[in-house]
Order: sequence, then structure tokens, then C-alpha cells
Amino acid sequence: TSFDKFNPFTLKGVTAPGVAQLMFESLLTSSADEVASAYGLLAEDVTVAKDGLSVTFKIRQDARFNNGLPVLAKDVKYSFDTLMSPLASPQFKTIYADVKQAVVVGERLIRFDFHRRNSELPLLVGSMPIFSQRWGSESAGKAFNQLTFENPIGSGPYVIEKYDIGKSIVFRKGPGQRLYWDRDR
Repeated sequence: TSFDKFNPFTLKGVTAPGVAQLMFESLLTSSADEVASAYGLLAEDVTVAKDGLSVTFKIRQDARFNNGLPVLAKDVKYSFDTLMSPLASPQFKTIYADVKQAVVVGERLIRFDFHRRNSELPLLVGSMPIFSQRWGSESAGKAFNQLTFENPIGSGPYVIEKYDIGKSIVFRKGPGQRLYWDRDR
């Protein structure tokens, strides 16, 4: 398939196949055989408020991005805020419409506040893709919606090894650091 970018979260252009699935993870992962269930991926703990109007995630100590830096609450907030901004595809504003805000509670604690009670909202925000604030922040030199072939900084198991614009892309297992999901291999 033809492609003209690596950023799967913007509206303009065609993303290289596999980038979203292989390079980005979420706080939770769904179960193939349990409806409306999810388990910790980047998050090691989830707490839903008694009133159902917020959920707090504790991020694993050993969760890392593919550049070796830790996944922190500020990265989760950056991901949410960016996806809700005009720099991302408008579909995210629809998907997360009932999420009031993301609040950094601690270095590895992030809370999502909701506009209304809905038992699916913790699962919804838990499935949001997380990327580093170093990818696409103004300090990186380009606005998020202007990222084309800048290597994504995600926590997924693969990185881009090589590509031929619009023709082919080759992924390889992430760099030498031992990742939390790979500790027994």
C-alpha cells in the first residue's frame, strides 16, 4: 500500500501500515475472550472513583518508550491533550467527548475526569494510544500535525528499521533495553 507519513493520529495523509498496531500501546489491553474487560498493559493498577466520575491509572515503573525513556503521567496527559486538539484527527474529540480532562496526580499517576457517569469510560481512556511528549511537541521542532517521517516515539514492541517512502516499511524488535513486556525472553 502507498503511504506518506508515520503519524496515525492526524487526518491528512496515509499512514504506513502497521505503525499504529506495532509502535503504540495503551494503559490497558482488552481480552479476546471477555467482553468489556481489560487488563493492565502500561498501567499496573486502575482505580475507578466510587462516584464513577473519574478513573486513576498507575503506570508501571518499567514501562518505557522505544527511546529508553520512562512512560510518565505527563506523557499520558500530553497524548490525551494532543488527541483532543485541532492537531489530531477530529474523530478523537468524538471518541473522548465525555472525558472532561486528564490530570497528572504524580509522576506515574494519571486521573481522567468524566462529564458524566458511564461504566465504559475507564475502558475507553484505558485503550487510548500513548506516545512520548518528545514526539511532536513544539520543543521537537514540528507541530504534531506536521509530523511525517519523524520516527514515532511509542512504547510498542517494534521500531522502524527502514522504509522506502510510499512503497515498503520494515519493522524490527525494539532496541536493546529490556522492556517490561519482554522480561522472560
